[in-house]
Amino acid sequence: MKRLWVVVAMLLLFVPTMAMAAGVSVSWGDACWSDAGAASNLTWACDSNTNDGIRMTCSFKLDAGTSDFMGVGVFMEGLAGDWLVGTPVPDWWKLGDATSGDCRMNLITVSAPGSVSTACTNPWQGEQGGGIGMYSWQDNGRMHINAAWAMADPVRLEAGVEYFALQFRISAAKTVGACAGCSVPVIWGLNYMMIDLQQAQFLHLDRAYSGGNQCLTWQSSTQLCTNPVPARNTTWGQIKTLYR
Repeated sequence: MKRLWVVVAMLLLFVPTMAMAAGVSVSWGDACWSDAGAASNLTWACDSNTNDGIRMTCSFKLDAGTSDFMGVGVFMEGLAGDWLVGTPVPDWWKLGDATSGDCRMNLITVSAPGSVSTACTNPWQGEQGGGIGMYSWQDNGRMHINAAWAMADPVRLEAGVEYFALQFRISAAKTVGACAGCSVPVIWGLNYMMIDLQQAQFLHLDRAYSGGNQCLTWQSSTQLCTNPVPARNTTWGQIKTLYR
């Protein structure tokens, strides 16, 4: 178990220095990007406090097979409103932890791999775990989230196969009569993904694979995210509080 949490921590702390081939994708809902039902835009009337469909499913492909896969770290960046003007982050998207005082704190989680109804390949086997390392936002409209999932023992992955990485689930609680801003257009970009290959070796995937998708729009945002803004790093202290 100790090895597992070390892997998770390293995935969230590692600062990449070079990009490798292969790529990533992200989709709204339970489908990986290559599956039927994948979507890059999600609209909702924001008229209830229950909606199980607000989910961002992250996946990846490798350009070469490996027997050393142990985990993933996913780094995403969001933006509310207009990139140039810097629309403030609405209360609905303030999803920090219990220490943040955010209007909808702790209402974003990472799903347990294997519980997602998707046709892409599930690589997760045996003892596994992880969670969100950080969710934060800035006054200029930017939002940041990273998370990791890892296994205690390595498994083999094949080249060119789309693998499920992890899924962010956003609760609809406190939408009606509580936290305003659900209808504000937002974009989310999958900035990059770290693939743990044992012995502190990592693949840094920061581009969509051929035919893939790296950007999600919420409420039909017209903002561009062809170049997601750089992700922030998470401190070791932030990560340790997840597993105490």
